Amino acid sequence: MQVLALAADVQLLVHTMEEYNKFDTLLSDQTDDLANTTIELKAAIKKLWTQKDVNDAMNRLLVNGEPVWGLSSEERELVMDAREIIKDC
Repeated sequence: MQVLALAADVQLLVHTMEEYNKFDTLLSDQTDDLANTTIELKAAIKKLWTQKDVNDAMNRLLVNGEPVWGLSSEERELVMDAREIIKDC
Protein backbone atom coordinates (compact mmCIF):
# COMPACT_ATOMS: atom_id res chain seq x y z
CA MET A 1 0.00 0.00 0.00
CA GLN A 2 1.31 3.42 -0.92
CA VAL A 3 1.31 5.99 1.86
CA LEU A 4 3.08 8.84 0.08
CA ALA A 5 1.30 11.24 -2.22
CA LEU A 6 2.08 11.24 -5.92
CA ALA A 7 2.43 14.64 -7.57
CA ALA A 8 0.38 13.48 -10.56
CA ASP A 9 -2.53 12.56 -8.27
CA VAL A 10 -2.43 15.94 -6.58
CA GLN A 11 -2.30 17.71 -9.95
CA LEU A 12 -5.28 15.69 -11.22
CA LEU A 13 -7.21 16.57 -8.09
CA VAL A 14 -6.38 20.27 -8.49
CA HIS A 15 -7.60 20.18 -12.09
CA THR A 16 -10.75 18.27 -11.11
CA MET A 17 -11.50 20.74 -8.33
CA GLU A 18 -11.10 23.66 -10.76
CA GLU A 19 -13.61 22.05 -13.13
CA TYR A 20 -15.94 21.32 -10.22
CA ASN A 21 -15.79 24.95 -9.08
CA LYS A 22 -16.81 26.11 -12.56
CA PHE A 23 -19.80 23.75 -12.61
CA ASP A 24 -20.72 24.59 -9.02
CA THR A 25 -20.69 28.33 -9.77
CA LEU A 26 -22.98 27.80 -12.75
CA LEU A 27 -25.21 25.56 -10.64
CA SER A 28 -25.50 28.13 -7.87
CA ASP A 29 -26.78 30.64 -10.43
CA GLN A 30 -29.69 28.33 -11.29
CA THR A 31 -33.01 29.03 -9.60
CA ASP A 32 -35.07 26.09 -10.83
CA ASP A 33 -34.01 22.65 -9.50
CA LEU A 34 -35.94 20.93 -12.28
CA ALA A 35 -34.59 23.00 -15.17
CA ASN A 36 -32.68 21.10 -17.83
CA THR A 37 -29.57 23.18 -17.19
CA THR A 38 -29.63 22.35 -13.49
CA ILE A 39 -30.03 18.64 -14.19
CA GLU A 40 -27.24 18.72 -16.78
CA LEU A 41 -24.89 20.54 -14.39
CA LYS A 42 -25.56 18.04 -11.60
CA ALA A 43 -24.91 15.19 -14.04
CA ALA A 44 -21.68 16.82 -15.20
CA ILE A 45 -20.51 17.18 -11.59
CA LYS A 46 -21.30 13.55 -10.85
CA LYS A 47 -19.51 12.42 -14.02
CA LEU A 48 -16.48 14.54 -13.12
CA TRP A 49 -16.09 12.96 -9.68
CA THR A 50 -16.87 9.39 -10.75
CA GLN A 51 -14.23 9.14 -13.46
CA LYS A 52 -11.96 6.15 -12.94
CA ASP A 53 -8.73 8.17 -12.92
CA VAL A 54 -10.15 10.58 -10.31
CA ASN A 55 -11.34 7.68 -8.14
CA ASP A 56 -7.97 5.96 -8.47
CA ALA A 57 -6.15 9.16 -7.49
CA MET A 58 -8.43 9.66 -4.48
CA ASN A 59 -7.84 6.07 -3.41
CA ARG A 60 -4.09 6.72 -3.49
CA LEU A 61 -4.43 10.07 -1.68
CA LEU A 62 -6.49 8.65 1.19
CA VAL A 63 -5.56 5.93 3.66
CA ASN A 64 -8.23 4.93 6.15
CA GLY A 65 -10.16 8.06 5.20
CA GLU A 66 -7.24 10.41 5.91
CA PRO A 67 -4.82 12.12 3.50
CA VAL A 68 -1.54 10.27 2.92
CA TRP A 69 1.89 11.54 3.97
CA GLY A 70 3.75 14.05 1.86
CA LEU A 71 0.95 16.53 1.30
CA SER A 72 1.17 20.19 2.23
CA SER A 73 -1.55 21.53 4.50
CA GLU A 74 -3.21 23.11 1.45
CA GLU A 75 -3.13 19.79 -0.42
CA ARG A 76 -4.49 17.94 2.62
CA GLU A 77 -7.38 20.40 2.76
CA LEU A 78 -7.98 19.90 -0.96
CA VAL A 79 -8.14 16.12 -0.50
CA MET A 80 -10.54 16.47 2.43
CA ASP A 81 -12.76 18.88 0.47
CA ALA A 82 -12.80 16.50 -2.50
CA ARG A 83 -13.72 13.62 -0.20
CA GLU A 84 -16.73 15.57 1.08
CA ILE A 85 -17.84 16.52 -2.43
CA ILE A 86 -17.61 12.90 -3.54
CA LYS A 87 -19.75 11.84 -0.59
CA ASP A 88 -22.45 14.28 -1.74
CA CYS A 89 -22.39 13.04 -5.34
